[in-house]
Amino acid sequence: MPALVQEKEKSPTEKIDEIKNKYASKDSQYEMLKYNIVYDSLAEGVEPIYFWLLDFLQDREPSGLGMDEVIKNKDEYEAAVGSGYFSDLGTKATRMQEQAMKMMATINTVVRSIINLIYDLREFDIRLETYDDLNLPEEAKREAAELSLRVIWMDQVDIKRGRGSINMLAQQLQFVTLRDAFLYVKDEKDVENIDLNDRVKRILKSRVSEYLKWKGYSEKELRKRYNIERAYLKSQVSSLKHYTTWVKPYLIAAKKLGMANFLTESGMPTPNIVNIFNNMEIRLSLLGLKEIKPENLSPELANLQLDKKYYSCVEAEIKFRTLPRATQSQQGLVYIHAGRTDINMRAYSLTNKDLEEIKKLQEQEDLELIEDMVEVSIKEIQEDIDKYLKKEPEPEKKEKPKFELPFKGIFKGFKQAVTPLKYVMDIFKFKITADTSYYDKLMRENATRAAEKLCYVLYDVYKKAHGMMTW
Repeated sequence: MPALVQEKEKSPTEKIDEIKNKYASKDSQYEMLKYNIVYDSLAEGVEPIYFWLLDFLQDREPSGLGMDEVIKNKDEYEAAVGSGYFSDLGTKATRMQEQAMKMMATINTVVRSIINLIYDLREFDIRLETYDDLNLPEEAKREAAELSLRVIWMDQVDIKRGRGSINMLAQQLQFVTLRDAFLYVKDEKDVENIDLNDRVKRILKSRVSEYLKWKGYSEKELRKRYNIERAYLKSQVSSLKHYTTWVKPYLIAAKKLGMANFLTESGMPTPNIVNIFNNMEIRLSLLGLKEIKPENLSPELANLQLDKKYYSCVEAEIKFRTLPRATQSQQGLVYIHAGRTDINMRAYSLTNKDLEEIKKLQEQEDLELIEDMVEVSIKEIQEDIDKYLKKEPEPEKKEKPKFELPFKGIFKGFKQAVTPLKYVMDIFKFKITADTSYYDKLMRENATRAAEKLCYVLYDVYKKAHGMMTW
């Protein structure tokens, strides 16, 4: 039987494209509505084009489209390996990576410390559980806890006496009854009531007395050390959060300075980049959002309440093939970009939930490296961290007697008289609530139509502003 081919999980970028394509404006059943402008200009760089589009999307009418918000969706580049741009940005990326690696070494040290502290606290829990059992109402559990503590004392404290310990006396010096008697008697008084010779009783009294003192002191010390370890764990977790916050900008900067690997639709390397040439390709994308409210459709729908916000969206994607020229300025080496410009303008209708999903996917794409390097080891022990860092329940505060006004009853009666009037007034302020597919489809369609108009205005005004032929 042939093995089943496992479907490759889609990347965050592919998922974002799926969301956009689903709600994109279409000029036919399948074809996406798109306006395209292509021109070659060695005199005009990418900066004026980018900022013209950004300003026109942001500026209020009549000087712009008046979008509520403009988002930069894409900011990628790929430079030929033989270009000066490649070596310059590679040097900057290396510096960011070196700084990140130094901080990552410190983060790994802190993570190991946290893991060791958690293992210590787990052992403290086991030991303290035995002391807690001494106060239980069940007699069997109290006796089991007492026997456990006595065995611990013999194995860890009394054993340091060497041949004078209880275990060695019972094994080598024929004090056979000493161990059993120590586990049986409750205190020094019980020693006199058991049938043993005086020699064994004298040894037993001293050991029982030492054990009872140790039991009281050891519990206090264990709880003290337990609280100290918890406080230290809290400080280490706080340090880890700070170090993680500090290292993220370096990792993100190194990732942004790293080059993209642009591919064709068939998955092959783009032919726009030639290794030996001094050229590069830049891809930028701007997404403008403008909210469409129910009252924009009809004044009668002003009181319509929906669980979503609907936006008309216009995206301007710039593909720029450039031959960067290096010039020396007062700020240092500056590159001037000039070449072929390919602008694609598309219209979408998206909701606030769609935008939230896109935002999550973008953050996931940006922080994949950080999660793999920083947060993966913490996820495994996060439950233990939450357990030991949870706040202790605060003691209940006694309520102070409240001072009541002598005329309180009068105001209470007034409130009861006014309350019915409130319900009468609310009748005239009714709101329409709806969460149906009909209104969702209606808002989607209107948001799409509005986006199409805005997209065409952007296309038409851009061509006119740059002296191109227009309809």
